[in-house]
Amino acid sequence: MSPNKITIAHYQEQDHRAVCSLLVDAFHGKFHSLISLADDDIAELLFGLWEHDQPSASSQQIVAKENGEVVGTLSIKWKDNQASDRSKFISSHHSSFSQLFKQFGYLNVCKLMVGLHFLNYQPRAKECYVDHLAVRSSHRNKGIGKQLLSWAIDFVNSHSEVDKLTLHVAKNNKRAIHMYQQMDFAIDQSNYSGIRHLLFKEANWHYMTRRLPLHPRSSINEKKY
Repeated sequence: MSPNKITIAHYQEQDHRAVCSLLVDAFHGKFHSLISLADDDIAELLFGLWEHDQPSASSQQIVAKENGEVVGTLSIKWKDNQASDRSKFISSHHSSFSQLFKQFGYLNVCKLMVGLHFLNYQPRAKECYVDHLAVRSSHRNKGIGKQLLSWAIDFVNSHSEVDKLTLHVAKNNKRAIHMYQQMDFAIDQSNYSGIRHLLFKEANWHYMTRRLPLHPRSSINEKKY
């Protein structure tokens, strides 16, 4: 039986809950180092923090789907002089916070917000940053991460205002580093972060860059593999 086709498409509002669940599955260890909730509750909390935020004009998110199910996602962003520094996950709706505090506990909500804040990175001029890249644990080693990154590379190639694609990855994540290097990313810096060590049990992080010139590829719109 031939493998199922993976469709790469732009994120839609109806993908929201599935993406939250996917992120918790893909970054299971990081979320559970922050808060002691069940996976479904963490996904619901993440959904609540993200629910009211409006998409930024200086960001793009895509999803990988198999038979209509979200199995991967990638989010990129670039410098916007009019954008605020806050994480896109954090809502400004106080009534929503009150409900989240009641449902999940004040400490859990605050811990997750703090964790997301310290994972947030503001790209510099001419930089396009991979905010997150996640593949469902059941679908790893199938090339989905590379397909998502290929889309991001296409995006950088087609936009003259950016000249490099960057990301952060924990030094201990050897599998991800190997994939990035296969996609021509190189380690620019390696830094120790006491805060990230405390929050996520990951002390050392690589900042990796894929610079132009990049070879033009096909359209960055929806495509099937």
